[in-house]
Amino acid sequence: MKTIAIVLIFVLLPCLPALSQQSRTWEDLWQEMQADEEGDEEDEEAQEDAYERLAQLARSPLELNKATREELEQLPFLSALQVMDLLEYLHLYGPMRSLGELKMIPSLDYWQLELLPFFVYVAEDSDEDASPSSSYRRNYHPRTELTLTGRVPFQERKGDLEGYLGYRYRHSIRAEYSDGERLKVGLIGSQDAGEPFFSGDNRWGYDNYSYYVQVGRLGVLDKAIVGKYRVSAGMGLVLGGSFRLGKLASLMSLGRQPTTLRPHSSRAQADYFRGAAATVRLLGSDHSNDASLKLTAFVSHRPIDATLADDGTAVTLVTSGYHRTVSEMARKDNTHLTAFGGCLAFNKSGWRLGLNTVNTHLDRRLQPPVTSLYRQYNPAGSDFLNVSVDYGYTRPRLTISGETAINRQGALATINTLGWQPSPSVSIMGLWRHYSYRYTGLYSHSFGDNIRAQNEQGFFLGTTWRPLRRLTLRAYADYAWFPWAKYLVSQSSQALDFLLQAEYRPGKWKLLARGRTRFRERDDEDKTALTANNEYRLRLAAIRDMSHALSLRTQLDAARAFYLQASQGWMVSEHLVWQPRSWLLSATAAYFHTDDYASRLYLYERLMAHEYSMPSYFGHGLHFAVLARKDFGNRLRLAVRLGFTNYFDRSVIGSGLQQIDGSQQAEFDLQLRWRL
Repeated sequence: MKTIAIVLIFVLLPCLPALSQQSRTWEDLWQEMQADEEGDEEDEEAQEDAYERLAQLARSPLELNKATREELEQLPFLSALQVMDLLEYLHLYGPMRSLGELKMIPSLDYWQLELLPFFVYVAEDSDEDASPSSSYRRNYHPRTELTLTGRVPFQERKGDLEGYLGYRYRHSIRAEYSDGERLKVGLIGSQDAGEPFFSGDNRWGYDNYSYYVQVGRLGVLDKAIVGKYRVSAGMGLVLGGSFRLGKLASLMSLGRQPTTLRPHSSRAQADYFRGAAATVRLLGSDHSNDASLKLTAFVSHRPIDATLADDGTAVTLVTSGYHRTVSEMARKDNTHLTAFGGCLAFNKSGWRLGLNTVNTHLDRRLQPPVTSLYRQYNPAGSDFLNVSVDYGYTRPRLTISGETAINRQGALATINTLGWQPSPSVSIMGLWRHYSYRYTGLYSHSFGDNIRAQNEQGFFLGTTWRPLRRLTLRAYADYAWFPWAKYLVSQSSQALDFLLQAEYRPGKWKLLARGRTRFRERDDEDKTALTANNEYRLRLAAIRDMSHALSLRTQLDAARAFYLQASQGWMVSEHLVWQPRSWLLSATAAYFHTDDYASRLYLYERLMAHEYSMPSYFGHGLHFAVLARKDFGNRLRLAVRLGFTNYFDRSVIGSGLQQIDGSQQAEFDLQLRWRL
């Protein structure tokens, strides 16, 4: 039976017919840019927030011929050199008449050329009136959306029978109004499975709400937000805003991190602010690419979950957002966090200089346990202060950027990058970071092996080379040294990370081969010495665009891990996207066989709008998922998804309250979007 299923997946799917329309979305393309990143819960939340940020940009695309440098810099997949080349092309040759002209810019590679049409457009009359007011009239498309999303699992977990306070269904509501950058209003309510709804401590309905009102383009006021929002500045040492590119995507953007003030519109519950924030232009005009001076100021007061000790101090700050059990609900909003700060940014003729600061106060003292050595330098106390200077210099083919920060105790963190493009077909990026093990920042997220910018020193060197028009090679090597103990590592250790990727595009095919090797160290069983904790991953993929409507992706993943003993596994998967006219059909099928969790493999599949997931699979089994979407005119969209996983090597899935008694797991998703 398994052999028949695999034959159906990988032989019959390519025989489907082809129609018209575009089949791949920015979500598919963005995911292809990501290498498999092993992360903890915080990293998953950062990826979810990064996805939502890109979704915001896609919902409000830029009119390319009127876009300023600062607006283009909000697109995180563009390097500073590519932004400069875009502006230089518009200056030399005038407004673009179609996005096809992007191919005339040599520094843009396949990924940028594919992604840009989802985030920019060219107006039909863009060569006429270039005034800001006429640009706004062309961009004025008031939009109101109401989105309802729900998930129904077909199996009961142990906690659904006894332990969870709510029912087993997950659902959310999202209402948004936007008329471009002038006014945005949003309300998002979300509920995880197992959380009470209009009962118990959630008497106001949803367990989590996010809300915001944003105004902008009002004279010197660039943007102001009241409600929940996020702030990113510099390279993330002070204000990382949870947006964290993977190493491969950082190579493509040459390490550039945009500075942003934006609404918090995702389900993630870490690193956001609640209060008011504003960006004011002190020098320069809104549509000028000359010198500019901007001030962003913010103030916030918000509740946060914490695990408390018997004396009332906070042991840890909890950002998972789960409130399913009595103990989880007892942590909800039991601590309050007050923060204020600002960012002053100056830009002129390729130079950038910024000053960033955030001051944070907790109404409970944060006192992590020091019984474990790796926790000794975790954030502690009631008051936290972080200050940084970020800087940059961009010229044709050369970009230099960095940030240096200190905390209240005087500990230092610095990150510096150098990007060089000696020819249109070659780019090189070098990055050096030094994060003291005594440096702590509650909002600090930057480049590195760790989610937090702490206890790490390292050097990254990467290159992108296009030796042929259809062939692109990418490679990087990253060395990191951790001077203090880490989780599962009781002394200083080091790590090496190597990646080599080749992309070849003959005609309508795209062939991808990627190999990644990570050498790390970990305590042995007796915790008396360090031993190897190595990982090897391989991905081979063939993507065929049968037409504008049908795209097929066949992928083989393999992994081998070694810590005390070897673990290996492989997975073969088929992805289909078919989009004729007002329909979309996306199907994923995968067969996986690994020894254990150490050799787990990751699989991306398309989900509902505003939903992001990168699940891992281990053991022996099959996974299927089908997503169907239908547009009823321009106002109503209905989407349904069915996901099914069958394990051949177990009779129980999960553990604890998440345990499912059986070898199968399935869920049904439903989403309804109404646009006015």
